[in-house]
Amino acid sequence: MKNSISRKLFAAIAIVVFIAGLTSCGKKDSDDNAPESGSRTAKFTITVTGAPESAYISFVMVGLTNNTSEATVWKVNGAVQNNQSAVSLGKNDFSGNTKTYVIESTKPLNAISAGIQCLSPGNEAYKVSYKAEINGEVKENLKDFTVTKTADLTRDYTY
Repeated sequence: MKNSISRKLFAAIAIVVFIAGLTSCGKKDSDDNAPESGSRTAKFTITVTGAPESAYISFVMVGLTNNTSEATVWKVNGAVQNNQSAVSLGKNDFSGNTKTYVIESTKPLNAISAGIQCLSPGNEAYKVSYKAEINGEVKENLKDFTVTKTADLTRDYTY
């Protein structure tokens, strides 16, 4: 079941990034508030607390620059992720001492996509917080969402 969910989430994120890439190549709208192509910065703050062994946790952030050969676009908790245009965090990333991750773009991005899936197939609940800042402006700020067997957190965002 987990592999099927992972494949579906990855496919959905790939489609979102592909569509975002295609739509961002078109003629500029008259909307003067829209950022210039390749001028977006991103910062994501993710916290997971109390995740049980049975939890399924997946966070994926994808960023593309105007130059498709540039793959180093993220840093995680201050460490640059060489040759990675995507960052993926799973349950094992939150099982140690680190419960909070800050993912930041290292250069201006043309397309930004984030996918979240947090499930609790058992009877144990846990909390998830997700904050997305694009160009310094908070776009999403989900605090202490309680994931249970009947309340999962599944979201896809394009910024």
